Amino acid sequence: MSTLEVFFRGQIDSICGQICFKVIIPNQDVDILMLFLVYEHAPHYGISLTADTSTKEHELPMNFLSGSGCSYCLEIYGLRKKIESDREFYEYQSYGRKVFQVMKGHSASNLNLNLRLSTQECAFLPVDCASKDNLQISIHHKPNSRYTFKSNQKYQSDKTWILIFKQHGEKISFFIYTGKRLKFTLPFELHAARNCEIKAIIGSVLYESDVVRIIANEVNSEKLRFKSYFTKQEYQALLKRTLSFIKTLPGKFQTIDYLYRNKSEMYFASIREYHSGIMKPYKKDHNGDPYSVINGHIDGLFFSTALDFQTMKPLPESLYGPVRFNIDASTLFTPNFNLYFADFYCHYRVHYVTVVLTPKRSPTDKFCEGRLHKLDIRHNPFICLSETKEDFYEVIVYLSNGIRVEVFYTEAVNISRIIENQQGHFERVPTIGRGETDTLFPYSTKVKTSSVEAS
Repeated sequence: MSTLEVFFRGQIDSICGQICFKVIIPNQDVDILMLFLVYEHAPHYGISLTADTSTKEHELPMNFLSGSGCSYCLEIYGLRKKIESDREFYEYQSYGRKVFQVMKGHSASNLNLNLRLSTQECAFLPVDCASKDNLQISIHHKPNSRYTFKSNQKYQSDKTWILIFKQHGEKISFFIYTGKRLKFTLPFELHAARNCEIKAIIGSVLYESDVVRIIANEVNSEKLRFKSYFTKQEYQALLKRTLSFIKTLPGKFQTIDYLYRNKSEMYFASIREYHSGIMKPYKKDHNGDPYSVINGHIDGLFFSTALDFQTMKPLPESLYGPVRFNIDASTLFTPNFNLYFADFYCHYRVHYVTVVLTPKRSPTDKFCEGRLHKLDIRHNPFICLSETKEDFYEVIVYLSNGIRVEVFYTEAVNISRIIENQQGHFERVPTIGRGETDTLFPYSTKVKTSSVEAS
């Protein structure tokens, strides 16, 4: 196999000696080398360098001190240039790392070090050491699967941001971004349901030419880990598998009188005392499927529809607290709302379908419309509005052993007004288990029959 050799030279003790790194590149698919050279225990001090492999020798603007006892860490990535959506970036091809010291005897002589890059997949992002800066990076998702990264950190002058991104199962990508503040959109869509991580190394340009760019490091950020969300296509696939699973179970539609919510006494007492009797929605947590796009993005309140098969009334026991608030189902379910399929997961032996109920043309409705599968509120496999002969509406839910439908309602609920209008009531129920929120398992990753494979 043919190889490339590129040399980097620096000074030892300013003028007394020279250090030379010979980088051996095992393939011809490398367009540039990206070097990260730092003090091992002080990664804020050092340089980042990009060098074109068409030039075989480069100078390092870094003075290596002999006899200091300081260890240097050199990481080199062999990268291939790519262009997507008119944006240039670099993709991982090979990697090498060397930690070294410059001994006192080298101050009057030359020190030659060889570093052969490996083509094996690298799982490490550069300068991944214990000492990092807490740079706040926020993630913004746009359908289908576009991701933008932003930071509120603003500099007085332009900085060079080296953004390093890794998606599980894919090669590391490097982006060079210039600006006072970070606002960067990946030029490609991400695979759904993948673990991802990104970090930034920020600095000022020391030297730049057609073949080399040298940056003095100023910030070495923490890695930000996140999960890429399901796209609409994945939700449609999950819905299809959900329906296939439901068909294996006997069931029927049943009229329900109430949607209900089980909580602790303290929860409802706090609503009365501090929130004027208004039960306010809050951010959807990460229970259920961790890749669900609604996690952490929309506010709402969970209501149960589960019935006891003997009495056809709400379950006689609670996992989540001894106080139950029952609200007439038709008070929340109205034709002015839209309904979306949002999740299917397993809680031990019970399988849950989550639907989002949100007012038409609301901000949450707009969010869901672009990301979730919309259901016909009058005709769907889970929970529906059914018009009676008297022109009233009743709510019917699919009832089957092992399947429960939960409603994530995105509006505030005025408990005081509902009680006053006789549209709901409280009752005490015995608790089972710990009487608090339990751990839920994402159905798409725990049960094979509904798994969605990301291709």
